Amino acid sequence: MSENKDYDINQNDMIETDGEAAFDPKGEEAPVSAEQPRKPFADALDWAASLVYAILIMLALNLFVFRSITVSGESMNNTLSDQDRIIATNFFYTPERGDIVVLQADLLQPDVSLPYGEAIIKRVIAVAGDTISFDFNEGEVYLNGEKLVETYIAAETREQLHKDNGKEYVVPEGFVFVMGDNRNRSTDSRDLRVDMVDTDYIMGKALFRFAPFDSIGLI
Repeated sequence: MSENKDYDINQNDMIETDGEAAFDPKGEEAPVSAEQPRKPFADALDWAASLVYAILIMLALNLFVFRSITVSGESMNNTLSDQDRIIATNFFYTPERGDIVVLQADLLQPDVSLPYGEAIIKRVIAVAGDTISFDFNEGEVYLNGEKLVETYIAAETREQLHKDNGKEYVVPEGFVFVMGDNRNRSTDSRDLRVDMVDTDYIMGKALFRFAPFDSIGLI
């Protein structure tokens, strides 16, 4: 018959070891197991996962908040030049007069879109409810009967683009009237192929130029 043995636990059996030994019911020190070694390439996997998360966040921001756009052509001279790189946003954006906006080119007429559906960049001159008219002989633009003071244009507005440009335009709800700052080298709302632009076609407002290096800054 087996004999049951009870062990009394007293203070002598409890040994403080500063992490070098552990308590054993028999009153003996038990060796502490060594720390488990990290798996090979664990650091590399952690780094790769962090990189993937960062890329996903950047893609989400680019899709839903910010867009990187390359300016193509001279229609926005002297404000923007060909091949300038800009950042635009449509985050809680409502078009206002004077804003430089990026238009979704493939929704406009094919013959005014740039190759491969590149974005078209123009300035908002009038919004819903505004009346706009021109004096092409004097090169002047009138908004709601007031002559616009446009310090940003490359030249006076003398290019008519269409025979109906001599009349007044009233911008309907949900649309804007846009023009390029290089007025005589721009296809814009003066041209019936573009006409007034549905605000749903606005991809965002231009905020910042990040290239070329010597032109970095707010727009």
